[in-house]
Amino acid sequence: MTETIGPFNAQQLNALAQFLPEFEAPNFGPGMMSPMSPNADGSVSFPYAALSDKAGAFVTAAYENGWVVGHFDWPAWSSTAVARRLRSDESAIAEATLEELARLLTVLIRQERFAEGTLLDAFKAGLILRIIRRIDTLAQAGREGLYGHGNNERN
Repeated sequence: MTETIGPFNAQQLNALAQFLPEFEAPNFGPGMMSPMSPNADGSVSFPYAALSDKAGAFVTAAYENGWVVGHFDWPAWSSTAVARRLRSDESAIAEATLEELARLLTVLIRQERFAEGTLLDAFKAGLILRIIRRIDTLAQAGREGLYGHGNNERN
């Protein structure tokens, strides 16, 4: 898994960092799982994840700004030690590179298609917020001329 992802520019970082104030707000809700419900014709509607408008806009911004990467084996990467650490160790995101953040966002967003509720769980666990905080930190460092493109060989 040596595919290089990035570099990312200020516009791409800011496209996601702009969500930070809203996602940090105490009243932010990422959405909800709809309940299973009977239909008038006797069929049943199964639960599905319904993202809030802001959470949906975040996913759209991630796609539009190159954070959802289509040219790497995301299912394989999702089971690597790096990926597991980024998902489970709350402090790991604070050291993540832009490339690792893009890989992780790709996993979370693409996995939603196969495991409904993945994104809601990531929002509710604070993982998306930690990712955005890290992106914002790197965007600020870039504005100050302190940070490069963030590729590395750890993946």
